[in-house]
Amino acid sequence: MPTQTCVDRRRVLTGTTAALAFAAAPSLRAQPLGIRAVAFDAFPIFDPRSIAARAQDIYGEKGKALAAQWSAKLFGYSWLETAAGRYRDFRTIADAALRFTARSMQIPLDDSARTALVGAYDELAIWPDVPPALERLRAEGIRLAFLSNLGGATLEANIRRNDIAEFFETPLSTDRVQSFKPSPKAYAMALDAFGMPRENIGFAAFGGWDAVGATWFGYRTVWVNRFGVTPEQFDAAPAVTSRGIDGVLAMAGLS
Repeated sequence: MPTQTCVDRRRVLTGTTAALAFAAAPSLRAQPLGIRAVAFDAFPIFDPRSIAARAQDIYGEKGKALAAQWSAKLFGYSWLETAAGRYRDFRTIADAALRFTARSMQIPLDDSARTALVGAYDELAIWPDVPPALERLRAEGIRLAFLSNLGGATLEANIRRNDIAEFFETPLSTDRVQSFKPSPKAYAMALDAFGMPRENIGFAAFGGWDAVGATWFGYRTVWVNRFGVTPEQFDAAPAVTSRGIDGVLAMAGLS
């Protein structure tokens, strides 16, 4: 008959062997649900180059520089408002940034040009690689919504214009929380809208700054770096970086 010491030792060895076998068999462990929803910034889906093209139509060669400086000033204004705890809608600050830029560049800006340029945000086309990716995401049951600094009306106009409403839930404009990205209030909209923990929500960013903000918030993030710009130098790298929408599929484990 084995002694009590031998019996105890056998129990320890048996338990250790079972634990090692369980650890070595991933199929036996509880698996995370993974990405079940994706929140998109507008521009991984919509191509913003038509805005610069509109400026060039109006102002010729000067239009290209105007569009670039206007975009930079627009982001600066949105961040200034957020830092100060203030909020004016995207269209309002886009118009203010345009007026500042035109004045600083000594470019004449009449009401017709202002209306045409700010209105260009309502008339965006989608990138060519988007439709098949949306079909794949829908086939896998992954929920989709825009989470954008653009106004709700602008998002709706572009969704209708490109006939992609069937793929997306109600757009999450920062108008809802009166705070632009990268405010945590903005990113938190997806938690409430999808009703999921953040580890099951992916975020698709167009700007490197947005990829950093979403990563800091705790989302698994893909940076759809369509123009190949330099990464931001912060302590938060996106999980995936790609030149096209295929990065979203990779983030969701579908590539």
